[in-house]
Amino acid sequence: MKFPCNQCEYKGTEKGSLLTHIKSVHEGVKFPCSQCESKFTQKGDLLKHIKSVHEGVKFSCNQCEYKATQKSSLLTHTKSVHQELRM
Repeated sequence: MKFPCNQCEYKGTEKGSLLTHIKSVHEGVKFPCSQCESKFTQKGDLLKHIKSVHEGVKFSCNQCEYKATQKSSLLTHTKSVHQELRM
């Protein structure tokens, strides 16, 4: 089931996605960083930005010197670089 935007061609797969779309695209709602000029359309993205850029939170690989600013990036790195190919 799709949730269509009544202002453009966007269709969300969830009602929450549609509401976020409307707020960020049509209402211009942004979440500004209080420490720099960055602005985000979602609060979660602002929080990730603050942790990785301003608080220096890093996720270290336990197999090499790689450090990621987001946990998802570390997982991608680990799978693509260190995971053995299995047949």
